[in-house]
Amino acid sequence: MLVKSVLASLSAAAVAMAATPLESGNWVTANPGFQLQTCAGGSASGSTFSIPTSPNGSTSGSGCSNGHLRAENRYNDDYSTGVHQFAGTFKINSFGGNKVAIKQTFNGSTGPYFILGVKSDGTLYSVEGGATLASGVAKVGSSVTINTVHNADIHSFRVYVNGALAFRDDNAPSGSFYDKIGAYTTDSGTGPLSVTWSDVAFWTRQ
Repeated sequence: MLVKSVLASLSAAAVAMAATPLESGNWVTANPGFQLQTCAGGSASGSTFSIPTSPNGSTSGSGCSNGHLRAENRYNDDYSTGVHQFAGTFKINSFGGNKVAIKQTFNGSTGPYFILGVKSDGTLYSVEGGATLASGVAKVGSSVTINTVHNADIHSFRVYVNGALAFRDDNAPSGSFYDKIGAYTTDSGTGPLSVTWSDVAFWTRQ
C-alpha cells in the first residue's frame, strides 16, 4: 500500500508540474476557448489529434486553404502586448511519417512565427529556421512538457522542453499572436501521426 501511495503521489506531482508556469512573476491563469481546425483528412477525438499518411484532397474547413493535413486546436488567446505563457504535455502515440508540426505560436498579422516540429527519430526542432531544440526526446510513448514564454513588449520569445530552455529569440516580430496545438504537416512533412496533448494551460504576467 505504501508503494502504491508513493507512486500515486509522484504521478500527481508530475501532473502538477506540467501545468506550472516557468520564470518569475505574478502569473495569472487565462482560460481561452478554442476552435478545432481540420483539413485534408486530419481528425481529433478529445485531446488526441491524428493525421493520415497523405491528404485526401479536401480543402474545406477552417484553416484549410493550403490543403495540408491538419488537426489543431486554435486558441482564442490573441494578444499583441504583454507577457504570455503556454504550457502543455504531449505524447506521440504513433508516428509513421516525418516532420510534423505539433505546436504553433502563430502571428496573425504576418503568418507563421514559431512552429514546433517533430522528426521521425523524436527530435524536436523549429520549423521556421530549422534549429534543433532537443534530440530524441519525443519518441513514441514518451511524454514531453513544452512551455513557451512570449514578452511581446520587448520582442522576446523562449521555449522550454521539460523545464530546460531550448530556444530563445530576442528579436521576435511585432503582431497579433495566438497558440495552436495538434498535428500539421510541414511543407516537406508526411503522416501518419497521432499525438495526445494534456495539462494545457495559459497565463499572463501582471
